Amino acid sequence: MGSLNFFLMFLILGFIFNVLPWALALASDKAERYQKLIWFVMSFLFSWIGYFVYYYVIIEPDSAPVNYRNRVLKDKNGKPVRNLYR
Repeated sequence: MGSLNFFLMFLILGFIFNVLPWALALASDKAERYQKLIWFVMSFLFSWIGYFVYYYVIIEPDSAPVNYRNRVLKDKNGKPVRNLYR
């Protein structure tokens, strides 16, 4: 009976480990509609390798940090404000 419980636990953990990249790709706020679909298909077909490849090639460059030195300051109405510190 103990080996059956171990086998069942192993199956459940394996299933969660395989399904986790699909859920993470679908639940991500970093991707838009079609990017999310492609990300899901990549992680479905290639599991974690597809998940990380698509993340670092497509998603990560879009969320690169902003260069604050060249940023245009805006007022509360969204109009550009002249930067006095340059």
